[in-house]
Amino acid sequence: MAATSDSGSHQELTGELAALDRQLRDLSAQWENVERTISEKIRRRRELISEQEATNVDHAEEINRLQSDVYALRDRLDQLRDSHLDFSALYRILQQARP
Repeated sequence: MAATSDSGSHQELTGELAALDRQLRDLSAQWENVERTISEKIRRRRELISEQEATNVDHAEEINRLQSDVYALRDRLDQLRDSHLDFSALYRILQQARP
């Protein structure tokens, strides 16, 4: 009967680890997407500033909007960093591995 219990426990842990893996991959993809978007907006903002200085064409509104977007995206990174994931399956595996 212990073998059946161990098998069920093993399957449960495997399922929990698979779910955690998916969550971590999703979090990583979101993080990379936000960082890429920040870089694009900063690049575009710098281009507009340079163009504005060279041509005296006013891009202040767009520059301010891009900077505001960057602030919001950095806040999103903070939220992603503070995401709470359930690592209890890993903890239980470590506990079981101890002699």
